[in-house]
Amino acid sequence: MYAYASRSERAYQIFIHTAVALVALSALFPLVYVVGMSLTSQSEMIARDYFVIVPQEPTLEAYKRIFASPLVWQSIGMSVLRSTLGPLLTLALTTVGAFVLSRKTLPGRGPLLFLVLFTILFHGGLIPSYLVMKQLHLIDSFWALIVPMLVDSFGLLVIKIFIENLPDGLMESARIDGAGEIALLTRIVVPMAAPALAAIGMFSIVNHWNSWFDALIYLNDKQLYPLQMVLRNMLTVDSMANDQMNFILKDTQRVSSETIKMATVVVGILPIMCVYPFLQKHFIKGMYLGAVKG
Repeated sequence: MYAYASRSERAYQIFIHTAVALVALSALFPLVYVVGMSLTSQSEMIARDYFVIVPQEPTLEAYKRIFASPLVWQSIGMSVLRSTLGPLLTLALTTVGAFVLSRKTLPGRGPLLFLVLFTILFHGGLIPSYLVMKQLHLIDSFWALIVPMLVDSFGLLVIKIFIENLPDGLMESARIDGAGEIALLTRIVVPMAAPALAAIGMFSIVNHWNSWFDALIYLNDKQLYPLQMVLRNMLTVDSMANDQMNFILKDTQRVSSETIKMATVVVGILPIMCVYPFLQKHFIKGMYLGAVKG
């Protein structure tokens, strides 16, 4: 009976590991394909019918063309600033809002929670949002990329539920020791909610880094463009310039528009891939806490 159970356990473990390996490969394959295509010359791309996983003669020509533009370096600085300042302000205001709304004695708490939930279910719309930004004189301003995302309504509800599930005795003990509301927030709530804040912050960083449509709507000054907006323009506008440049290069230096597209994808996702491992532990723990307490 024991041997039978062992064989069953081994078969189960083999099945689980095989299934996880297949899922991991299916998730990893697109990334490997994109990186391989971004390193492939035009001649090899044509010879291999535009399907290259590992290029035989890899070239960095596509990346050289992307980083040859000074606008790319300017946009990287803007994206880093946006992806740093934006999530910090979002976490600060969202946490304060969640702390206030977690108080069951707050006057008007029910209507305020309804307004928060309403913004999750219904969006203001493109034209009303543009008119609001125009009235605030934020058009063609860096703050046009920050202000609309200052408060994360979903994150606010998650943090509020997390605070409500903290032991009442913990708060009461702190009050008896003389802690005020600011001390309760900064010395008890924020440290204990660190995993949830890390998860919400990670979502905010990714959202700010990948956003380009708000820059298209609100910005006219190219010096304020984030990286994703510049890469988007490279994909849609600069294909003709790429064809003209190929005429003056050797065969091994020529790259197709597909190679440029794949290289822009790599440039766009690489910084987030470098940041994610440092936040992975807190991110997974925060998602778990949010799921259990929600």
